[in-house]
Amino acid sequence: MVTIRNWQDVDPYVGHETAIIWPVFRAESEADKVRNHEDDALFITRGISGFTRHMMQPGKSGDYHDHEKIEQVYYIVSGQGKMKLDGELYQIRPGDTVHIPPKVKHQLINDGDDWIEHLLISAPVR
Repeated sequence: MVTIRNWQDVDPYVGHETAIIWPVFRAESEADKVRNHEDDALFITRGISGFTRHMMQPGKSGDYHDHEKIEQVYYIVSGQGKMKLDGELYQIRPGDTVHIPPKVKHQLINDGDDWIEHLLISAPVR
C-alpha cells in the first residue's frame, strides 16, 4: 500500500525541550498496538522508526541526549546553527546531512537569527 501524507495535515507537538515536531511516519510500537489511535496512516513504516519534520526557534537549543539502539539522519532544510556531537561543535547550514550513530550524544543549537527546519529519519539498529 502506498501512503502520501503532508506534514501540514499532522498535529505537531513540542519535543527535545524546544523543537516543534510533526510526526509524518512512524513504526508501530507494542504500546501503539494496545491503544486506539485515530491516525492509522502515521504507523506504517517497517525499517525506520520515524520520519519527522522539526522546527526550532532562533536562540533555542534542544536537550543533549543519545539513543541506545537508534541511528538518525538529520537533513537541514533551512536556517543555520550548530550541532553538538559527543562534545564537539559543528556548524550546520541548509543542505547539510548529519548521520548520528547509536550512543552518540547530540544536540541541535539554533544560535542564528532564523528558524532551523530539519527533517529527521530514525531507524533501529540491532
